[in-house]
Amino acid sequence: MRILICAVLTMSMLLAAPAAMAEPDDAPVGMKILDFVLVRPVAFAVSLASTGVYLATVPLTFPMGYSYDLGTYMVTVPWRYTSSREYGNFSEYRDNRTSKGRLVADAR
Repeated sequence: MRILICAVLTMSMLLAAPAAMAEPDDAPVGMKILDFVLVRPVAFAVSLASTGVYLATVPLTFPMGYSYDLGTYMVTVPWRYTSSREYGNFSEYRDNRTSKGRLVADAR
């Protein structure tokens, strides 16, 4: 039981570290909590499922030439949404790239 509690606390600290390092004005605390408790776990499960479906369909899509595009939409986009955003910010990514990984032109 102690090991389980330690593992849960460790994972919570590791997942909360990017939120602690974020700028204080970027998102309300309620949105960060909602993102941490509800959105990220669901996005993680969807990313795993989507990656599994992609790996199962590669033998069919690779000969047809759709493997790269399908990989972008079924693997890259869900995993970037799960791991490359600040907590509470649902539309912008930390590395100033789009959901597909392309560089966004700096608007400043």
